[in-house]
Amino acid sequence: MNTHYLAPDEPLSPELVLVFPPELRAQALARLGPPARPTPRPRTVEAPPAVVDQPYTPSVRALLVARVGQLALIFIAVTILVLAMSIVANAMR
Repeated sequence: MNTHYLAPDEPLSPELVLVFPPELRAQALARLGPPARPTPRPRTVEAPPAVVDQPYTPSVRALLVARVGQLALIFIAVTILVLAMSIVANAMR
């Protein structure tokens, strides 16, 4: 393959250039030019929302009550399971 077979306006990818022999690779790389990098979008910085200075809001309290309830339920379920397994183990002796 030769770079003269390609049209001058045909885009060359760096992957295609890798299959060329070294002298054609140099010509093709010279045709590629500098890499085009997209420009990043400008970021807009918004002010953080005002923080309400309350020690415990109702939502935090509700979250804590729900989490403690979940942990208590898990503890009770595991305790019942362990007691049932110990009863079965004692019965099998």
